[in-house]
Amino acid sequence: MSDMTPVPDDVLLSVNGLKKYFPINHGWLQRQVGEVKAVDDVTFDIKKGETFGLVGESGSGKSTVARLILRAYTLTDGSIRFRRADDSITELGGLDEKQLRPIRSEMQMIFQDPYSSLDPRMRLLDLIGEPLVIQGKLTKDEIRDRVQELLGLVGLRPEYVMRYPHAFSGGQRQRIGIARALALNPSFIAADEAVSALDVSVAAQNINLLQDLQEKFGLTYMFITHDLGMVEHISDRIGVMYVGRMVELGDTAEIFRKPLHPYTEALLSAVPQPDPRRRKEGKRIILKGEIADPANPPSGCAFNPRCPYATDLCRTTIPALREISGRQVRCHHAEELDLTGVGE
Repeated sequence: MSDMTPVPDDVLLSVNGLKKYFPINHGWLQRQVGEVKAVDDVTFDIKKGETFGLVGESGSGKSTVARLILRAYTLTDGSIRFRRADDSITELGGLDEKQLRPIRSEMQMIFQDPYSSLDPRMRLLDLIGEPLVIQGKLTKDEIRDRVQELLGLVGLRPEYVMRYPHAFSGGQRQRIGIARALALNPSFIAADEAVSALDVSVAAQNINLLQDLQEKFGLTYMFITHDLGMVEHISDRIGVMYVGRMVELGDTAEIFRKPLHPYTEALLSAVPQPDPRRRKEGKRIILKGEIADPANPPSGCAFNPRCPYATDLCRTTIPALREISGRQVRCHHAEELDLTGVGE
């Protein structure tokens, strides 16, 4: 799908109508008998220099969105437009691997697991320097100098350059992953559950590191997580996903103060609050059942089997994503509901 609407000057990445359907094949001839709608008509913009949080339960499609943006997956449909370093706009959806190679230096990813994302047989010089080798623009000595510089940027000693990943803790390995993502001076980084495998204190240190690097280099982040407490701390705006669709999108502070979608309200009710005065009157909302199967979603709103406010309309008609009070929400009854957020 070609999107001809202009991209605003302050937007780095514009995603429109993004879809990814995985086929379900069966039988000896592997005929397609269905499809998993992992991402279904997702639209959002990410502004230059901001941190955009993408949240939702496991299976909601968050990581698939990131992999589509970085073209690790081929799009089923939709548009992904990216503002290059020269300020030109490139449509990523139809590019082949050769055309994507020069763009990959401007878009990088930090993976969830710092143990499996690093090859244990490679030294840090090779792990962090690999993107520089692939780009083929530096000599061996220049690559070594750059790797040592990157180690210093993420708080590791430059002399660690010849060590293997097993010599480092989980938090340090994640810093190695951050250094690798920074190697080619990207403008956009997608962090997929980048601190979820770490304990709280180490995670906080790495979050602070990412914020310092963002300020120093003018980076733009998409932070994918299920931890809304962390999202509140680092994100300028939040997108909430459920069964492959965006159900609410808006300013972080506004969403935490007053959610418009029942699913967002349920997620916010689970955010730990050390100060009990921050919690409004409501109590923890325990959702019934499991997240819907994207291969066989319920009719109407996918959230309706678990929603305490569902009506017959919700069970029969898919709600459109519409704008209310400067936010986007996919709920038939958003104007009528008085949902509970997290107090200030």
